[in-house]
Amino acid sequence: MAFLDELERRAAGWVDDGLISEDERAGILATVPGSAGAGSRLVPIFSLIGAALVVLGVILVVSQNWDEIPRATKLVSGLVLLVATFAVGYCLRFGPPARARTGEGVLLTGSGIFLANLVLLSQQYNIDFNPSPLLLPVVVSTALLAYVLVSRPFILVAAVLAVFWLTFETQHKGSSIETRDAAAFLIVAGLGVWLLIAAEANCRFGWELFSRPLQVAGTATIFVAVYWLGFYRHFDVNDGVSALPGIALLAVPLALVAAGLAGSLLRTETRFGWRAIAPSLRSPVVATAATLTALLLWSFIVATNPRADTEDNFIVYTAGFWLIGLGLTGSQIWLGLAQRREWWINAALAYAGLFTLTRYFDFFSDYSQTGFVFAGAGLLFLVLAFVLERGRRALRDEITEGSAA
Repeated sequence: MAFLDELERRAAGWVDDGLISEDERAGILATVPGSAGAGSRLVPIFSLIGAALVVLGVILVVSQNWDEIPRATKLVSGLVLLVATFAVGYCLRFGPPARARTGEGVLLTGSGIFLANLVLLSQQYNIDFNPSPLLLPVVVSTALLAYVLVSRPFILVAAVLAVFWLTFETQHKGSSIETRDAAAFLIVAGLGVWLLIAAEANCRFGWELFSRPLQVAGTATIFVAVYWLGFYRHFDVNDGVSALPGIALLAVPLALVAAGLAGSLLRTETRFGWRAIAPSLRSPVVATAATLTALLLWSFIVATNPRADTEDNFIVYTAGFWLIGLGLTGSQIWLGLAQRREWWINAALAYAGLFTLTRYFDFFSDYSQTGFVFAGAGLLFLVLAFVLERGRRALRDEITEGSAA
């Protein structure tokens, strides 16, 4: 439930500020219906999975019988199916059944059928097929429906589709943001930062329930992009990023994140109408903003000076993304500890393990090099274990002191 998630977050801030104790926080959460179980959290997950499976099933059935279905039947059936799906979803969402999450799942199925119909039209009338022009209206309509329906699943799907749209658009020949090879991941990372900025903007303008889905989508996009940029030396990048994507997806978010970093350091965020940062969160927030600033600055440098001829032997850019990847991991762990988000910590540790294993197979070969890698990885995980244990102990002591008070 969105309300419960927001209440948990706010109650944790009240504990940090000393307004209530941890026991009082637990008592408040216990009074909220549905707070004792995980069933309400599974409903949107099942709805998303169900919508995806239905769309996939329809596509497979139609593709299997494609040649036997007349053109007019295909078009009419697609339109009828689209209208019927949205009608059923609307009735479930707003009608007497009052099944909001299930209704949203059916409405998401309608958005998938909308995309399938666009693909069908492009094939029927021999329109030059490229996924990005077909995805764009679906992204826009899904984002609009998210605000009309006040739906977190819709905003998450819209964010994910936006990432796919940008990826396909960079490979679209003749596009104003056409970008080839590994350079495309530079602007994908910029879009991930934009999603984080959008999450904060939604909080600023009263749509706080959309913050977490946008944070998840943005963080995942950044981590995936930086992971692939860790292979930069293997890509033959001869051309940098053109002016439009370089400015819109790297320079502008760099300026915004740098301004946020300065405001956090100077403790002036409230002067611009933003929420005051809790004392326990200020240090990890500053560290995260500094890491994102470094990522965007480094990406802008790489985007404007690809240096393809020398990167394979002198891996300055590649090693820079390795360091940024580790910085992102540390920042997420710190934020997870500060906000009591254990799954953030687990996800960051999983990424660190994947990162270390990948670097080994990518870079080292003989036993001596393997020994250095394993020793370095072992030291890294020992440091992480020390930080985690210290953070958890501090949280436990804080909870104990709050309960005693």
